[in-house]
Amino acid sequence: IKKLIGLQAKTVTIIHSDGHSMVIPIEQVKVGDTILVKPGEKIAVDGKIIRGQSFVDESMITGEPVPVEK
Repeated sequence: IKKLIGLQAKTVTIIHSDGHSMVIPIEQVKVGDTILVKPGEKIAVDGKIIRGQSFVDESMITGEPVPVEK
């Protein structure tokens, strides 16, 4: 479990309503925040996609080795 905890993201990029972005620790993320996930970054918190599409590696959760389109 310690190794899995070490793999989680430490910071996220928050997008404010005015378009300004800011990097903050995941401990400061609040419900309703809009988070930017760039290609190759880990998804730090649970949420829903509001814009864009990509493939996500869910292997740590599902065990499936193939990325899933989101």
